[in-house]
Amino acid sequence: MGIQPLFCCFSNMSPIISAITGIGASVLSFAFLIWGIADLWFKKSGVEVIYIISFVLIILCLVLFILLLVFIFITDSRGFNNFARVLCLVILIMCAVAFIFMLISWIILIVDYAKKRKDLKDVEEECLELLDITGTISYNPVKNCKIPSSEWAAVFVPSLITLIALPIMALAANYLYKVFTDKMNTTPYPVNIPNNSMPTIPNIAPPEIIPNINGPVPPMGNNVPFPVPIQQSVVNINQ
Repeated sequence: MGIQPLFCCFSNMSPIISAITGIGASVLSFAFLIWGIADLWFKKSGVEVIYIISFVLIILCLVLFILLLVFIFITDSRGFNNFARVLCLVILIMCAVAFIFMLISWIILIVDYAKKRKDLKDVEEECLELLDITGTISYNPVKNCKIPSSEWAAVFVPSLITLIALPIMALAANYLYKVFTDKMNTTPYPVNIPNNSMPTIPNIAPPEIIPNINGPVPPMGNNVPFPVPIQQSVVNINQ
């Protein structure tokens, strides 16, 4: 029936509000991750892969939350409620995997950007030294040797919002699991009552009474009476 200590603010909340909260958190994370994918620089292709996997898992969670919202309005059915419980478990698993992948990719991105900033700073110092020696250089070290602030924002904002949205999505799915479990337990099993129809006896017209013109009918079969033996006693009257 869900982990009750983790219901938090979802305790006693309407299931509709819980599903809408999960949808809102998914949409918010989805929108900011698009920004991150568009602007971020990935030094390692593996980091980009797990970042995109987190993005895809959040899209799937969004679709499943929409399905859960639909199931809330469907007439109570044990089959639908049981299927909705499975969807809640799937959302919980995907939120956990997406959170781990996003946290790993965010840490690696911070490390890579810190190294990139250090390398660019070293290049900037070399350019400034070259400018002091020659006096002429077509390279603008201030403009070309710094990471743009928008790119730094893309490192932190999408990842932080996603790392906050994923636990909210998981808490909503955990509470909805309890809701659908209770609905399933209160829904009776469908009982198929067979139609025990009594056999219909056809109305048969009584036979017509036909007068017997052939005399008495001898008894047949078991109706024949057993003969009673009659023995005559002989008495001698001369004695």
